[in-house]
Amino acid sequence: MIKTPKALIVRTAGINCDIETKQAVETAGARAELAHTNEITSGKIKILNYDILLFPGGFSYGDDIAGGKIWAVHMNKVYGDVKKFIDSGRPVMGICNGFQILTKLGFLPESKDKKQTASLTFNDCGCFRAQWEKFKINKNSPCIFTKNLPDEIELPIAHGEGKIVIDDKKVLEEIQKNNNIALTYVNNPNGSVLDIAGLCNDKGNCFGLMPHPERYASPYQHPAWTRKEMRGKAAAGLQIFKNVVDYARH
Repeated sequence: MIKTPKALIVRTAGINCDIETKQAVETAGARAELAHTNEITSGKIKILNYDILLFPGGFSYGDDIAGGKIWAVHMNKVYGDVKKFIDSGRPVMGICNGFQILTKLGFLPESKDKKQTASLTFNDCGCFRAQWEKFKINKNSPCIFTKNLPDEIELPIAHGEGKIVIDDKKVLEEIQKNNNIALTYVNNPNGSVLDIAGLCNDKGNCFGLMPHPERYASPYQHPAWTRKEMRGKAAAGLQIFKNVVDYARH
């Protein structure tokens, strides 16, 4: 019998993409549960009892101080469990706000000493951007989430702090050498260094991205779904979740 992976979707005050993320990963074949951050930090919910860990998008704690900062402070209480989860090879994905906390916890770019080496800050335009964008897939990346995707995909973005900044030149060189840049913008809407839209760790099982794959889990979610050229076209976001589920089955 094929294993049905168990996915845990972490939510907290201000998160607003948890239900869509649950629907997407369930459509892909997993069983999903929602858990508030407080349930996890109190020990009521054990991260290590699950096969997939997902941090959805939104505006955690109103993005006060910085996007994802307060959420990261709370999740730091169970940093060890998240690290064990990643080190065990199980998949972790942070979407938008979730990507921001993975950077602030030092998981992306991967840090051996819990050091934050990247940050997601205000878009160069100085305003919130909600639109569809095209992305290039790095076929040489170890990222398990982007397997079987075409060279270029479309996904929606919705963020005010999506510009990834990495000041350390050594870190920039490392992520390029190790193909940790799994996803890049075709037309960079926020000023991210190297057009980065998504990063993974060296194993490829921890992935953070600014676009929202859960908002394109059905062909009917694309604004041009009625056009002839879109008919029968697979939803790129759903393929990302299918990759997660398929990987977790083994």
